Amino acid sequence: MRIAFIYFGNKKILEELIAGLSSVLLSSGHELRVIKVVKEIGESNLLPYNFIFIGCPVISIFKGQLPSELVHYIHKCTGLERKKSIVLVVPRLMGNQKTLKNLMKLLESKGSLVVDFQEIKNVPRAIELLASRIK
Repeated sequence: MRIAFIYFGNKKILEELIAGLSSVLLSSGHELRVIKVVKEIGESNLLPYNFIFIGCPVISIFKGQLPSELVHYIHKCTGLERKKSIVLVVPRLMGNQKTLKNLMKLLESKGSLVVDFQEIKNVPRAIELLASRIK
């Protein structure tokens, strides 16, 4: 299965998750492409991928605001229609659920099917749960 992991931010926990998930998925015979969103990244065609992971840190405590670079990138992406996706956030003290909800709404507006959402608190446990969701 071809999987894309799109993320924004320089949080160490996201990089640990990607490294661990990559080794688990590659050992299971899956293919993983990691896409780090930066301002100058071009549009991306996600049509070849069967599964999409999208992660970012919580940046707004009350409104659940998403990083503008990530929102801009998702709007430019093609091929998200009918793709299974999982939404991940690196939690803060507050604003976690609102950020998850806004990220799910963004993906669903592009036609993606959000099958799971998580706050990444424990990396080994998150890797285990995410790997089990790949079907």
